[in-house]
Parts: sequence; structure tokens; C-alpha cells
Amino acid sequence: MSATATNQGSTGRLLTAEEVAEIIGMRVDYVYALSRRGQIPHLRFGRTLRFRAEAISAWLGAAERGTLGRST
Repeated sequence: MSATATNQGSTGRLLTAEEVAEIIGMRVDYVYALSRRGQIPHLRFGRTLRFRAEAISAWLGAAERGTLGRST
């Protein structure tokens, strides 16, 4: 098994802001604004943002259910 396959298996695919913008159908500056406000799950590596594909899927699911920002 390659190192890439091992890394993807344990952490999932990391998306760029551009990829997230395409997925949600919004502009990339909106994705950056959401991350600055802490309204979208993201990882920061220095000045670079990445988004776990699984976290974005869960975030979209919460938005569909109307549960974003609510405490349980």
C-alpha cells in the first residue's frame, strides 16, 4: 500500500477552498469568509486552508437539516 493510500484512508481527502466553492456552488471568497467566521470546518496549515471531504459532507447535511449552530 502506498503512503498516499494510507494517508487518505486515515484522514480522508483534503479539499481546497476552490473545490469546496465548486461543491457548494458559491464563490471561493465566500468559502474564505465562512472559514474566517468559524462557520465551516477547516484545517489551517500556516496560511493555507484545507477542508476534509467528510467534514464538508457532514456540514452540508447539518445545513440541510437546519441544525447548523445549534447546541445539542
